[in-house]
Amino acid sequence: MTTWVMLRGLMRDERHWQGFVERLIAAGERVITVDLPGNGRLASEQSPTSIEAYCDSVWGQVLPHINPFRGKSVVLIGLSMGGMTALALASRYPDRIRQVVLLNSSAANLSPWYRRFRLLPLLRAMLGGVRLKLTQLGAGLSLVEACVLQYTSLYHGDNLALIANWSRWRDEGHTSLCNGIRQLIACARFQAPPLSSIPVTVICAAEDRLADPRCSQALASFYHTQALVLPSCGHDISLDAPEALLASLQANIIDDGGQSSH
Repeated sequence: MTTWVMLRGLMRDERHWQGFVERLIAAGERVITVDLPGNGRLASEQSPTSIEAYCDSVWGQVLPHINPFRGKSVVLIGLSMGGMTALALASRYPDRIRQVVLLNSSAANLSPWYRRFRLLPLLRAMLGGVRLKLTQLGAGLSLVEACVLQYTSLYHGDNLALIANWSRWRDEGHTSLCNGIRQLIACARFQAPPLSSIPVTVICAAEDRLADPRCSQALASFYHTQALVLPSCGHDISLDAPEALLASLQANIIDDGGQSSH
């Protein structure tokens, strides 16, 4: 049976799938979530400064779910930095991984830094986050989480209930500033590896403010495929367009018989 492994991005953890994993399970998929070192359940660990160095920790979380050996039974689905980690894992474990799905990801050998991490939209998001914080002083909103949603979501930047929920999660445990910087360094250095035997599916959001969609187009070209563009959604594609993303995954993920899941 195929196992879908979900990997979140920079300074995020499994909680930030925000119900999308439950949608996948309800649709009949076998899904597990993992956290990167320094994030979520592993917030106390030090984040490596190279993407390849995340592989041992992530694979250690996956392995108990896929033993005994069932061949190429794993599909890696990675958002942003999670996509980079998925590519590194596929390069290291080609005999266990059937497919990689990249969501709004990028690589330093394919795209310039200013497309991979867009600064002007970041500045606008920071201003928007400050505005929300000042106008909602009694709401217990985290400035960081307000800025994150302003930056990564096309629809939820002003969603006070969601910002409050993510702020509560932040209070319960979050990525340290030091680990956040180390993760940024790892992302900045990441080089997309050649993958000769593993198909790569590239999905991107048309309205991504963080990573220019041309980064996904470059990845698609590198892996000899076509980028699948979802309209009217931002970087956090599973938050903005969960139904469209679910349909795209089911249409493009290869099952045990070599066909799409649905």
